[in-house]
Amino acid sequence: MAVYFILMLSAVCIGIPLCGLDGRRNGRAVSVYCIAAAAVLTAVSALRFSVGYDYNLYAGWYYELNFVDFGEFSGGRQEIGFMLPLKILNDLSEDYAAAFPLISLMIYPPLAVYIRRCSGSAGVSLAAFLGMGLFFNSLNFMRQFIAAVICAYAFDYALKGSKVRFFLTVLFAVCFHRSALFVLPCLLFLYIDWSRVTLIISAVLSVLCLAFSDKLLGFVTNYIYSGYSAENADVANGLPVGYAIMYGVLFIAAYLLKDRFSGDKQRTDLILWCCFASFFFELIGIRHAIVSRLALLFFIPAVCLGVPEICSALYGMGEDRKEGYGKRFAAVVPVLLTVSFTLLLLVNYNGVVPYRTIFERADMI
Repeated sequence: MAVYFILMLSAVCIGIPLCGLDGRRNGRAVSVYCIAAAAVLTAVSALRFSVGYDYNLYAGWYYELNFVDFGEFSGGRQEIGFMLPLKILNDLSEDYAAAFPLISLMIYPPLAVYIRRCSGSAGVSLAAFLGMGLFFNSLNFMRQFIAAVICAYAFDYALKGSKVRFFLTVLFAVCFHRSALFVLPCLLFLYIDWSRVTLIISAVLSVLCLAFSDKLLGFVTNYIYSGYSAENADVANGLPVGYAIMYGVLFIAAYLLKDRFSGDKQRTDLILWCCFASFFFELIGIRHAIVSRLALLFFIPAVCLGVPEICSALYGMGEDRKEGYGKRFAAVVPVLLTVSFTLLLLVNYNGVVPYRTIFERADMI
């Protein structure tokens, strides 16, 4: 677990002081930090061996590419946007270890660019990315996480008024994971304000969806995702309630502090909707684990943009007291992130412990 703690300590002790808590710092140092963060995360992900529950699954897919021609992709379960570059790489190297550096390059450098462009504090964003388990998710649900990064860019294009780029970018994300189609109607996020009425309606609908989740999911598995049956383990079983609580706290904090968020109202509403969507799908995931996968599509704006805004808002609240409490107020956020990060590691979130490198493979075969 040491490598994970080093990452978290670096984000909190180096990234946050360098990039600031109040969302005001910018410049070359922040850019260098984002480049370094992308390089380190890419290396940790690329060099791992059998880390994460899905590692061996993806290794098996890569091995099977030895027996698949380019013309056979269209009928496969895995999306062509993901498998095509792997097939090209497979023609150069049959070793499945080659797949993970390529996958890592498709996730972390684009994510770092997004954080640099859109986040108020790259240091807080990276700490949140680690502390709320997004890094561990990216080591497992790799196809969907690539799609999630692309969808984060799509939301940014929507904020800039480019609906065409939004739709085209989401369709590109679908090439990596079909679930990205759920993001298309989310363009409406820009036009539905978060008010008390919206909050009440959303709360009531969430309770109703949780209460009738069996019937709703039965309809989905019968007519949309027919590959999943009601007896499927991911459909029939749920996740621990802790994940829903984590994102519920994020949404409540964002809602209470929304008037202090930077940027215009559309950006604030988008962040709030992404926070709510993350919480909603994790909530339904209490009963049906498969549903929580949809939350991944909204995690990046919710966490990498929402948490820095919350931190900056708390900083501002402390400064308003005229007693120099700004940093103390804002320090609550990285402390909570560190605690969450530690708890996730203790339960071995998505099988990321122990961390082993590919250089240890020969000793374990």
